[in-house]
Amino acid sequence: MADLEAEKETYHLEDGIPLVALALGHPSCPASLQETTLKRCTLKQLAVLGSPRASEQLAGAIAEELRIRGAATPPMTPQLLEIPTPAQVVLRRGPLHDLVFAAARDTLPAAPDPDELDADGDTKEWLRRYKGARAAWENMWRQILERHPERHRELVRWADGTDAKWTVRNELLGSLPWAVEPGLLAELAAADLERFPREILVAEACRMRRAGSDEQQVLAHFAKELSALTDEEQIDLSVALGRSSTTLLNRRCHAPVTWVQRAASETWRHLLNPTQAKDGYQQAHWRAPAAELSSLATMFAETAARALPFWEPKQRYSTINPSEVAWVRELVVHLPTVTDDVKAGIRPIVHDARGRLRHHHPAFPPRQDHRRELEEILDTIERVLAGPPPSVGGDRRSAALGAPDKVTVRELAGVPAQALSNYLDRHTGNDSLVEKALLACAASGHRSKDDFEKVLRRHACPDTVLLPLTESLRQNLGGAPTWREAWTRLVLARTETQQALVRALPAWSALRARGDRYGSAHPSVVAAVREALGTDQDAWNRFATCPATNSGPGAWLRLGDLLDAAVTRAPWPKPPGSR
Repeated sequence: MADLEAEKETYHLEDGIPLVALALGHPSCPASLQETTLKRCTLKQLAVLGSPRASEQLAGAIAEELRIRGAATPPMTPQLLEIPTPAQVVLRRGPLHDLVFAAARDTLPAAPDPDELDADGDTKEWLRRYKGARAAWENMWRQILERHPERHRELVRWADGTDAKWTVRNELLGSLPWAVEPGLLAELAAADLERFPREILVAEACRMRRAGSDEQQVLAHFAKELSALTDEEQIDLSVALGRSSTTLLNRRCHAPVTWVQRAASETWRHLLNPTQAKDGYQQAHWRAPAAELSSLATMFAETAARALPFWEPKQRYSTINPSEVAWVRELVVHLPTVTDDVKAGIRPIVHDARGRLRHHHPAFPPRQDHRRELEEILDTIERVLAGPPPSVGGDRRSAALGAPDKVTVRELAGVPAQALSNYLDRHTGNDSLVEKALLACAASGHRSKDDFEKVLRRHACPDTVLLPLTESLRQNLGGAPTWREAWTRLVLARTETQQALVRALPAWSALRARGDRYGSAHPSVVAAVREALGTDQDAWNRFATCPATNSGPGAWLRLGDLLDAAVTRAPWPKPPGSR
């Protein structure tokens, strides 16, 4: 144990820690020696000692040491993410003994306290600090929930009745729902939707107040319903009803729409589009089966439909954000039956969005990416409203794609693989559509090489179509570096990739493509480079200075063009599509 202070690196510490833990946890180990040793331990050492294998006696002593070190824990701030408290450091490791975990959990920083954020009377500065503190608080809990998936249900139960209740629930639903066991996920989703009737109550009360009733009349009319609200919720509603300004009152008059908009873009975004969810850079692997996820999405859509009567048009020239209509797309895509009443509620929303896109304020035009996303969303909604319902067992996402000559690569990328397959089945023999679908495999970011091959086999010329698509990749695909990398990965994953096709790939993406071993280049790329440069050392040196880049126009430079220029000493080529 005398060597503990010399062990600074965790990977050295873990080799000898079982012996230290065995000694400290032995019944004959004096309490004074145990206490003295634990006080000398770093926090990482305490976390390793406090593993589930630790004895009850040792775990209890570690828990007590953590409580001592974390006794004076301040409310959460962004700085505590950079300089974490003892509890945060220990909880970043895992798994932990129950006693150690409980001690760390109970000494975590508290929720941000708005009253303790000093901003010298500057409201904007106070709001900025509070938002930063809340974001840090959510970040802290997200890290804990990600590190300790086996304790999700335990943490949900513990958080009930504390300031962490909805933070824990929202992080599980909105940040890593794929890691939540199916039963708990369904409970969290149902509990979240149970909050929606409160938004309807708030809207109805505020509309009654806006129509001319005084505050007491409104409170008396909804007395029974208001009694079910928490004290904080009642105070919040009373503030909205009592304000002389109509701004807050008008905002609360469409509370259900605001709630659904935020849920669709934040808390429920992964549940509504599970095939697009990413766990880091990889496609998320869900614990819940697809049928249960579909059922949850239907529950959300049925709840969202209840918000339609509370939608109100915005003022002339008001800016528009995609999230204002994205929830309507999720509604029509996941609702089992789009009734005439639902269609009647949706059409004014679409009409208003189209008008605000056309007649925006001259000084505040919508961002180009927002405009493109908005038009795609509105097109999808209109196709669903105009088209017949999908067949039994069909997918409304594929039904909403419309005519093959109108559908875009981005739209094809947004549907699940099975829905894409169903859409291609209905348009067999359309090679132009198949080519879009091939490009969509890269744009989606999560299509496997098997998905890619299945689409490719639908083309009349599967052996030759990839070369012209790759040679004109900038015009055909465009997009960010991840799309180029995905296309390169899918092409190189094929069993037989011709050298001409390898040379047509974007140089930066091709040269960074991995081989079979970590850190190795892809053998097809290595072969193409060696074949071109041979033993010409000057060509190798010149190729090492080629202008290929990860982003920007230089990212579209083809590998073969750069190799040829390196060998012939010709000027470097311009990126494809440049004038």
